[in-house]
Amino acid sequence: MKKYRIVYLVVSMAVFLCGLWGGGRLAPVLLALFVFLPVISGLWFYFSVKGLSFSVTGERSCRCGQQIGIKLKLVYPFLPPAGNVRVHVVCENHVFDVKKEEFYVLEPGKGKENEYTLFLDTVLCGERIVRVQELLCYDLLGLFSRRKTLEGEFACTVYPYDVQLYVSLQKNREREQPGDIYDGKKSGSDVSEVFGLREYREGDPLQSIHWKLSGKMNQLIVREFGRPVNYHTLILLSPAFSYGEKEVSEETANAVFDLGLSLSQALLNQSLAHFVGYLSGGELRCIPVDSLHSYEEMLFNLMGYPIQKDGDDTLFSFLDQQLYRQYTKVVYVTGAVNEMAARNLSVLVDLTVLQAVQGDSGYLSGSAGYTVVGVSIETLRNIEHVIPL
Repeated sequence: MKKYRIVYLVVSMAVFLCGLWGGGRLAPVLLALFVFLPVISGLWFYFSVKGLSFSVTGERSCRCGQQIGIKLKLVYPFLPPAGNVRVHVVCENHVFDVKKEEFYVLEPGKGKENEYTLFLDTVLCGERIVRVQELLCYDLLGLFSRRKTLEGEFACTVYPYDVQLYVSLQKNREREQPGDIYDGKKSGSDVSEVFGLREYREGDPLQSIHWKLSGKMNQLIVREFGRPVNYHTLILLSPAFSYGEKEVSEETANAVFDLGLSLSQALLNQSLAHFVGYLSGGELRCIPVDSLHSYEEMLFNLMGYPIQKDGDDTLFSFLDQQLYRQYTKVVYVTGAVNEMAARNLSVLVDLTVLQAVQGDSGYLSGSAGYTVVGVSIETLRNIEHVIPL
């Protein structure tokens, strides 16, 4: 603002001197004009920002790569603004612990109510807290300004990119025998556990009809059986910026989320119940996923956990807690592999490593006791990927 005042003073003096040089009667008029212009601009500015109020709304969620905008609404009770408004926006990503500041210049609108859409960066996934820290309002000439400190925040979530990923089962996944484990709250096909009774509906299998009870009630009654719970498969996510002494980029860490959660959805599409494991605060959380609702709930919760400092801690924690006793298949999704820890785990379970890699193309390789499937970050969002399990 200081430079605008200097420029205005220099221009005023130049015009006044030119007026004196070119004609005596014009000089006082020019001088009066340049004296009263700031007064008029200042009064307009004073009444336009007096009682200024604002509100912040916007979309609550989107996918990586999609546009997400917050809407800033400014209401002027007396006069519409004559100058620009500078907005200071701070955005914090809880997953990656990244804080970014952006400054936007909003042009004045025509009415007393002006609404602006500010677009946020969606390169990285995670829950975002968006704060509009302050507004800096200017008059038309840029000679006066007023700073308004704002309070309040807006929360939104950027979910990982939905990769076109398909699972190719190399062998049948091990399942519990009917009656060993079942869900008492959901109907399914566990014939040893009756979930409930109801009237027959077209399409119900004949073997589910309760013939004895149907004869007594003079209508067909079917039995709903318990739903088997098969949680032998674990997707172990390990997003981090470093794995031991090896450091990876933000893009690689974000790709771990893309791959792991897309794999979970691909398994769910094939009706394969599983767990998603994630290390948070030193505790390894294993979340069951057996329906679209449980997948969405897991995804929402996952976007609020910060990533660990060292990605190798995920495997070490899994081994130390002997969680391998609960699973027969583990898919370790990572940005780098600790070969010793992976080799030890492969002795205990059927292990596949799904790794986000830098380079023009992915790779498929085998190691001592486990398989490594590499997916290139450069082609992650452009082509379909088939993951053999």
